[in-house]
Order: sequence, then structure tokens, then C-alpha cells
Amino acid sequence: MVGQARSFINVVWNRTVGMVEFGVSVPTGREGLMVPTGFASRETIVDAGMLAEALGYHSVWGNDHITVQEYIQHLRPSPSFYDPLICMAALSSVTRRVKLAIGIFVFPWRTPCLVTCAKQLATLDVLSGGRLILGVGTGAYPEESAALNIADNAGRLNEGVEALRVLFEEERATYAGRYVRFRDVRMLPKPVQRPLPIYLGRHRTTAPVLRWIARHGQGWIPSLSPDQFAEALPRLEEALREQGRRLEEVDIVREISVSLDETMDAAMRRYLSTPAKAHMRSLSEGKLVDLEREAERSLIGTADDVVEGIQSYLDAGVRHFMFNFAVTEPRELTAAMERFAGEIMPSFL
Repeated sequence: MVGQARSFINVVWNRTVGMVEFGVSVPTGREGLMVPTGFASRETIVDAGMLAEALGYHSVWGNDHITVQEYIQHLRPSPSFYDPLICMAALSSVTRRVKLAIGIFVFPWRTPCLVTCAKQLATLDVLSGGRLILGVGTGAYPEESAALNIADNAGRLNEGVEALRVLFEEERATYAGRYVRFRDVRMLPKPVQRPLPIYLGRHRTTAPVLRWIARHGQGWIPSLSPDQFAEALPRLEEALREQGRRLEEVDIVREISVSLDETMDAAMRRYLSTPAKAHMRSLSEGKLVDLEREAERSLIGTADDVVEGIQSYLDAGVRHFMFNFAVTEPRELTAAMERFAGEIMPSFL
């Protein structure tokens, strides 16, 4: 069945999608998780975003954390987590083309001030010339939501996205939910993009998840293997068809670690020198990812290995990648971005 599904996806890929899109994550909230503490700075966020545009990357991604996770609270120095919306605003003023993506923005945390958050998102989309991508999710670490006295994250996410659309699409916006309520709000400016692209960060492929994407989403950011993508995308297409939409309307993104070196052993040593494996273990304990399979699916090895890994995802229907480069020092991030652009990108032009 997987083979048949993959053949179907290949037809869709060949017919509708041109160039593959490569994005790079910057460490807005990745200290202690994917990069060492003390790593995040203006240079590794703003300057790295400028470099990404210069090198031809399609998108720059910043993630979202509010407080230190329990499993890394012992780290010294303590991790610094920068607000991704402010970081993308800074990047919007020094770039012109690269897409500015927040992934994942923990939307339940914004429901107590949803109208204010909507105003910020619309402003960023306008000032950037329509370059914002909003990836939303419920958050991976319960201790962060508990610190904010936020519960029922799934319910808050659903209401928040529905209410956001009302604010963006209606002249006089009213919404009455359990967590979000406002009346007769005239919010201007509206985003440049209509609709503003909202991507769901969800790793499961259950029917409710696929139906949510079909109703609300312009993109999906799951941590799946090529075989899992090939099995899930035909079911997503069916859910989309029920909403009068097509699979081509949804941007399928794979967030993935990259460790590129002259040999597989050197690339693996580089990957293991970062906090990435411990981070994946923390997610696997929460049943969000399969630790062993996630390590297997990371892009680790020589240029040929990485090209082969990317191609396996393309064959399954993925068209957009968000890369977490395995690095421990800021200068290594620059080198990794340049090396990937020079050695890997030409294979997919």
C-alpha cells in the first residue's frame, strides 16, 4: 500500500511542484535543545537570516519557548529564549525576499490577548511585504503552559485560529468562544496575504489532525519518515477534497537535523556533539517522536548521503525543508549554511 501511495504522490509532485524549498532555523528558542546555551545572539539570529537570503534559502524559521524545560534546567549558563515575532520583525527590516516563518508559535499562550497578537501578526505581514508564515501548535513541554496557567491547549489552539481568521477577514469582527471573546473589533491593517498562511505543527497523522489541516491550514510541519508521508498524504488529499481543496494548496514541510561532513563518522560525531539527541529523547518520552527512527531520518553523512536523504522525502511528497544544522559555535552555523548551499542545493535546481 505504501508503494502505491508513493507512486501517487510522485505523480502529484512531478505535475505541480517545481523547485524544492530549503529553509533554515535560527536559534530564537533552541538553546539547550538544538544548540548549546550561550549560542543565540544578534549574529546567530539576524545576521544568519540575512545570510540565508543571500545564499538563496527560501525561508528562515524561529521557534517559540517561554521558560526553561525541566530536563535542561541544570544547564549553565541558562538558556536564552528570544521572542520569535520580534526576531522576525528585526529580520524583515534587513531582508527583502526570504520568507519569515515562526515554527512553532505556541498559540494557546496567546489566547488571553488574541486581538493584540493578531494586530502584531498583521503588522509584521504588512511591513515585511507579505512574507510571514505562521506555524502554530500546542507546545511540546507541559511545564511551559503550566507556568502561564494555561490549560486545554488543543481547545485554545482551535479557538485561537478560528478567531484569528475572523479578525483578518471581517470588517467588524466578533467571536464568542470559551477562551477567546471579543465584540465588534475593527482591526486594520489586515495582512497582505489573504489568507495569512497558517501551518500546523503536529506529528500525528490521525483523521482529526488531517481534517484540521483541510479546514484551517495552508501548511503542515510533521516529524514523519518518507514512508509515513507517503501513507498520510493521500488521506490528507481526501480530507482536503471534502473541503473543496487540493493537496497542492498545502505546503508540506519537514523539520530535520542536518550534519554534513566528509565522512559518515565525522558527520555523526558532529551531530552527537550538539544537544539535538537529548532534545529528541525528551520528545520521544512524551511520545511525540520515535527517538531511534528520528536519528535514522536525520540528514547525517556526506553530501551524497544528504542528497539521497532529501530525495527520499521528495519522492514521498515533501516540498519544503526546515533545517536545524548540527553546530556548537556561531561560526559553524555560517559554515554549515554556506556548505549546504554550495554542495547540496545545486543538486535540486
